[in-house]
Amino acid sequence: MKKLIAAFVLFILSFLPAMVQAEKIVFATATQSPYIISENGQVTGIDIDVVCEICKRLGFEPEIQVLPWARALSYAENGTCDAIFTPRRNEEREKFLYYSSEPLRIERTVILALKGTGLKINKLKELKDKTVGVVRGYTYGKEFDNYNDVKKVVCDDDEQEVTILAKERIPLIAGAEEGSIRYLCKKAGVESESVYVLGEEPAYIGFSKKLGEKGKTLADKFGEVLRKLKEEGFMKNLESRYF
Repeated sequence: MKKLIAAFVLFILSFLPAMVQAEKIVFATATQSPYIISENGQVTGIDIDVVCEICKRLGFEPEIQVLPWARALSYAENGTCDAIFTPRRNEEREKFLYYSSEPLRIERTVILALKGTGLKINKLKELKDKTVGVVRGYTYGKEFDNYNDVKKVVCDDDEQEVTILAKERIPLIAGAEEGSIRYLCKKAGVESESVYVLGEEPAYIGFSKKLGEKGKTLADKFGEVLRKLKEEGFMKNLESRYF
């Protein structure tokens, strides 16, 4: 009988690792190559690798949903997802997001044109009456966001922006992250150049305030691990694989 009980206990213990599952965190994000790449049902990219590594170190299971940016923000606001990357800080988002205590990366925001057009912008007011592509839901800095003397053509994502620039349907596009836009332009077989720098801002991992105090705790924990990854050189090693 004792042998039978011992065998039964061993049988149960052998299944425990499969039965005990890590807590899941549902993330929303949008395509922004090479940081978030969604192709053939597979999601890869620099930010994806970083978020997955943080989850691994903290013992969470990530579920990453790639959506149009405006919808990703909506999901974070209403609690459909637990977290979102990589939003910038602004007054409106502060109402529904806890930000990681360390930014995921610094984004350089620019206005781009096709190389060889000769376009140069020295100050924001020189964009007056010009047509500029933007992505729905993105912020490009308070000054540009509130500048109404420019015609803004709204796109669903960065890829759509690059497509209409390449086809010369519009002369200029706003790039929330310069590296991403140049990566996409190169992939599309066109050369672009930055004609005006709107600014540099940190981009974060944000946690929905619908999570309550847990969201704030997660934001702090993710920030701590982010700092460690940067100190270890993890981020630079990743970037070297994509650029």
